[in-house]
Amino acid sequence: MAGIIFLIIATICAAMFSILFKLFQLKGIDSLQAIFFNYITAFILGLIFSLHGEIVVNPFKAKWFIPVVLLGFVFVAGMIMLSASTRRVGVAISTVSSRASMVIPIIVSYLFIAGSDAPKWLPICLMVVAMTLTIWTGKPQRSASRVSILDIIAPITVFLTFGLSASMLKIIQDRISVARAGWSQSMVNSELSLVTATIFFVAGILCIYSFFKKDKNGNSVPFKWKNLLGGIALGAANYFCTYTLMLSMKTIDSSILFPIHNIGIVAIGGVVGWTVFNEKMRPHQVVGIVLAAVSIVWLYI
Repeated sequence: MAGIIFLIIATICAAMFSILFKLFQLKGIDSLQAIFFNYITAFILGLIFSLHGEIVVNPFKAKWFIPVVLLGFVFVAGMIMLSASTRRVGVAISTVSSRASMVIPIIVSYLFIAGSDAPKWLPICLMVVAMTLTIWTGKPQRSASRVSILDIIAPITVFLTFGLSASMLKIIQDRISVARAGWSQSMVNSELSLVTATIFFVAGILCIYSFFKKDKNGNSVPFKWKNLLGGIALGAANYFCTYTLMLSMKTIDSSILFPIHNIGIVAIGGVVGWTVFNEKMRPHQVVGIVLAAVSIVWLYI
């Protein structure tokens, strides 16, 4: 039951990303400053939740330190490529690429983590179809004559970086759980929180430049309190998404966890967009949500 609760929290927090960015646009919040404060907030939360446990692990001496530093780079690379892909091929294709990447950690878990269930290919394929229908607007972003090699590479890179980050997170969580088999639950959770804090610390260092980036006129973007508040909200969602997702990985198999997590994000985003932001739902998007519900039930049969 705890794993399910953690998965629900992780899914809601992940869905908040796009909702918050939409609010940033409506309220005139600078996204670059918000992203910088987001990583600072997530790092501080990671320290707070790691220090409350029964033991404190020195991250610099931990076996997971180097992989986690690399994961911080992958996190940032994924965000940069998502931004580039969105500019070149639009939101629909880019979002499908990031969420369809769930197949990578499922396959990686099956191949490299002992005891993982074999992937349930039919419902997983149905989920990919459901996500495509739900997110696709029905209007092509660019004409075929303008398609270049970068239009193909960008979404593929998004697919790979998002899939790689989820796979690395799963493997790190599994290695810690196995190595700390004799520890109490709170001790293991404390170390997982420290892992999360380290990831965001590395990502924050890499993103410092964005806070000092100049606009098109060569002027520095002024600090505004609403940028800080937006970053704190985004950072809280970012931290609790990553931390609770790792906790849910301890009890829920990857072949079930990642599809539900990704479909849940798409479903929540669609409902909020329709009811709060008055975004129009096309018939094929409604069909996509129904197919998503069917595929989730199918996973538990």
